Amino acid sequence: MIEISEATVVAAQRGDETASRKILESLHRPVIAIIYRFLGNRFRNEAEDIAQDVFLKVFRALDKYDASRAKFTTWVYTFVRNHCYDVLKKRRLPVTSLTASDDTEGQLELTDDRELQPEPAASNTELGAKISEALATLTEDQRMVFILREYEGLDYAAISSVTGVSEGTVKSRLFRAKEMLRARLEPYLRAGT
Repeated sequence: MIEISEATVVAAQRGDETASRKILESLHRPVIAIIYRFLGNRFRNEAEDIAQDVFLKVFRALDKYDASRAKFTTWVYTFVRNHCYDVLKKRRLPVTSLTASDDTEGQLELTDDRELQPEPAASNTELGAKISEALATLTEDQRMVFILREYEGLDYAAISSVTGVSEGTVKSRLFRAKEMLRARLEPYLRAGT
């Protein structure tokens, strides 16, 4: 998980452009990754614009950040979560069935360097597409918890803070998400062994 020092945040709150740039550069990749994974391929061409909107909101509210209430990255991820939900509400996208079809159109191919990297590139591309397809079958709440925990490495307390639910609810959503993903990906995992 990326951490931004309190000194950097304080300097940015005081208008230091170098500190603000450091925050932006440090958090750009994780913010984009969350947006891609959460919103999916339909928003691939808009992810940069969505991230820019998130950072505008973050920097406009920077003076309201209180380090005694949450880690800075947790505070930023809350903006990402809320903005992603707003984007979905504006677009009024249809709800994805938990038994989604095998149609992979509109699915995002994950290309994060932290993914599994099997030897054959074709196998990696196919696995990425299947993971993305499986992620899209999760509820929005399960998908957000899974992304924050498994891809961004947040602990339960931080995810609880970002999502506004108890740690028990976070654990429950994560458990359900993993079970759903395991069931959807089992044929591909079995084939790889």
